[in-house]
Amino acid sequence: MNDGVFLKELKIWNFRSIGTKDNDLSVNKENPGIEISFNPKLNVLIGENDSGKTAVIDAIRYVLGTRTYDNQRLDQNDFHFNKEGEQAEELKIECLFKGFTSKQAGQFLEWIHTDEAGNYELRVWLSATLKDHKVVQNVRAGIDEDGAFLEGGARDLLRTTYLKPLRDAETELSPGYRSRLAQILLNHSVFIREKDDDGMDKEHPLEKSISEANEKIKNFFDQEEVDGGGKGGKEIADALKKHTKDFLHGTDPREPVFNVSEPYLPRILRKLGLELEEHKTGLGSLNILFMAAELLQLEIEEGLRLALIEELEAHLHPQAQLRVINALRDIEAKTQFILSTHSTTLASNIPLENLILCYKNPDGSSIFSLQKEETGLEEDDYEFLYRFLDATKSNLFFARGVIIVEGDAENILLPSIAKLLDRSLYKYGVSIVNVGSKALLRYVKIFRRSNGSSLPVNVAVVTDLDIAQTENEDGEIVQEKAELDRKDEITKLETEYNSQEDENIRVFNSPLWTLEFDLAKGELTPYINRAVTIAHKIQNRVKRKDFSKISDEKLEEWNEEAESKWQNWEEDGLTRKGIAYKIYDELDRLASKTVTAQWLTRLLRENEEEIKELIMQDEQLKYIRDAIYHVTEFPDDEDNE
Repeated sequence: MNDGVFLKELKIWNFRSIGTKDNDLSVNKENPGIEISFNPKLNVLIGENDSGKTAVIDAIRYVLGTRTYDNQRLDQNDFHFNKEGEQAEELKIECLFKGFTSKQAGQFLEWIHTDEAGNYELRVWLSATLKDHKVVQNVRAGIDEDGAFLEGGARDLLRTTYLKPLRDAETELSPGYRSRLAQILLNHSVFIREKDDDGMDKEHPLEKSISEANEKIKNFFDQEEVDGGGKGGKEIADALKKHTKDFLHGTDPREPVFNVSEPYLPRILRKLGLELEEHKTGLGSLNILFMAAELLQLEIEEGLRLALIEELEAHLHPQAQLRVINALRDIEAKTQFILSTHSTTLASNIPLENLILCYKNPDGSSIFSLQKEETGLEEDDYEFLYRFLDATKSNLFFARGVIIVEGDAENILLPSIAKLLDRSLYKYGVSIVNVGSKALLRYVKIFRRSNGSSLPVNVAVVTDLDIAQTENEDGEIVQEKAELDRKDEITKLETEYNSQEDENIRVFNSPLWTLEFDLAKGELTPYINRAVTIAHKIQNRVKRKDFSKISDEKLEEWNEEAESKWQNWEEDGLTRKGIAYKIYDELDRLASKTVTAQWLTRLLRENEEEIKELIMQDEQLKYIRDAIYHVTEFPDDEDNE
């Protein structure tokens, strides 16, 4: 837990993609476009491109400034445009800080106040107006709406460390007049000069070492031969002196001198570089080294220790990303991190309560914290999801629509069915999350807020009815009564989610048993029959350890066998439901559901025109069609009723 000064809350009005709560372009304390509550230590902004992640980070650094004193002023394009194309003429960004000690509070005496619990808090805001294409801005702080200008040393104590998304770590760590490394080192206590008895600055040990090195270099260039044999550099020095004298004014007394650096601490530090190895260091390693150097300064700061890092994963492979994020989480110093990422690797390895989800919509960006008091998740949900929300599932944080399914069959088949419906999921930014179990409700609750509302993303929960079918003594296919309580469970689920006014989260369940059974009973019976037969034959080959390539002749033989079974069932007078039961029984006992789904996908692709028409008219698959339409868009002649 961070018990130092930290950014507790951020409010934004009319800044870039973030407007106001009521979509009014005016600014008042009741209508901020976003209100974000931050954790004292780790916060990770996550979402698709243009969803507001950079806007949040820039908003913070525009209010507080950076330790590199970057020239950052608002311009006309920073003022929000609403969906009608009207531009705001005023904006505001407000930061609330907590965690002050009495000593730290004393440095903000003119502006700081206490909350209801008697804890210190500081409210700082940037306000700006746009008139005649000119921007007027100021930074104030205080308890009332007018506040007072925040200036001088007090503002310097709130400056942040900022790492750009496309940071040039090599330049920042290289010697030079504007070396970031030199800035960091100069602030460290190691480079603060000690005083002598008279109160005068002592020579720093590094200055003394450089003076000694310079003297040795001068001696080398003053000699024609050096002790121990070998030529000195006098010939070179004399030639340089002659040419320089010819170029300079006749009365100019200066002469060229070789040295490592002037024995003056700031100039010495500007000559220093930082690298991991003797040879050229790669971009990923340089990025790690740069972050390590910035942490060095954060650890010695007396005021706010806040690091803003865009795209933490820049130039880092997945394992390196994990090492870095875990190292940041384990830092014991009173340091707060606000990061942005596009990495599913990072998203799946960060506790949910540290994530901040960013979405874009026609009215502007919407941003939501997943802290425990703000979501519909229970305590054990957080623990469960931290264990099982892996990189393949965490793509839900970057999606415009999400389909949550229970198993591999849906995960494999739904993208193909969606394509046949002219709703290719990737075009609509839709992710399928295969939870691999009936624990899908835990994932759904990520999208629920504590006040009963939901996040602005359409979520389709596709679930099996899971009421097993059996064959009775008369050869009829009936439901197992022992499992009918599952129907009550689905009804309860539909009532909970499908009655919500915002309509973002919807449940779509199989009308009978499972997706495979629905396919077998519907218009695609011949195709899934062939797929099950092929999967069964492949399973037999696997048992025999026969991994040779399947020839076209062998596939044709298996297809003919499937057709023969189909004809025999019809000749025996089986109903469509009876045939579906036979197919599903073979699938359940003898074949792999995953392999069946893979082959069925291939058959769908090979018979696209015919299959498309069958899927459109198949009543058994209406719930699948509706789920896909819910996360993409409904056709003009169909709705979700």
